Amino acid sequence: MEESEGFSEILKVVLIGASNVGKTALVYRYVLDELPPNFTSTIGVEFTKRIVFDKASGQKIQLHIWDTAGQERFKSITKHYYRGADACLLVYDISSPESFEELPNWHAEIRDNTTKDCVVCLVGNKCDLESSGMRSISKEDAARFAEKHKMLYQETSALWPRESNLKKDRNQVGIEHIFNMVLQTAIARQKDEPILNKSIKLNVQQMYSIPDQGACAC
Repeated sequence: MEESEGFSEILKVVLIGASNVGKTALVYRYVLDELPPNFTSTIGVEFTKRIVFDKASGQKIQLHIWDTAGQERFKSITKHYYRGADACLLVYDISSPESFEELPNWHAEIRDNTTKDCVVCLVGNKCDLESSGMRSISKEDAARFAEKHKMLYQETSALWPRESNLKKDRNQVGIEHIFNMVLQTAIARQKDEPILNKSIKLNVQQMYSIPDQGACAC
């Protein structure tokens, strides 16, 4: 964690996982509540910010969000961006067995390049495909993997609204919920406190835009 004037905390969050699992789409959904305009693979690493408020403590928190490329040829570059990470979202595609099979390698990379205090959350993306019968990875298998490696776990879809709409569909968990869960855990871990049932609220007027750099759902 870094310190900066005007913010109680600056937290660094890194999204990793295989190519084409939807990491960039999740970042766009979380920051702008929309999908990226282009669909070409992320080259190297892309960076954006979002400011949130911890409602319980009144803290203003700046999130530094790093979206890494999943292609093998960029791994030597992306490894550098783990340094100082407070949290990692390890993303796979629920319709892609290959992306799930790569998870042990990604998890090993996280552990080799982060501290033990880094919060890791396994995120199953593209849950909208389940209604079309395209799910290949069961929730049970993913939950077992997360438990084995002491990770948080949740499924979502970048096509869903940022905020969860559990009244419409109890399984439709938005990316906002996942980031809140991860941030609460990271803050509590830094303070060595139990995780409380508190919410982190967005200050919309201080939201940062993502630069148009040809990002995509990769």
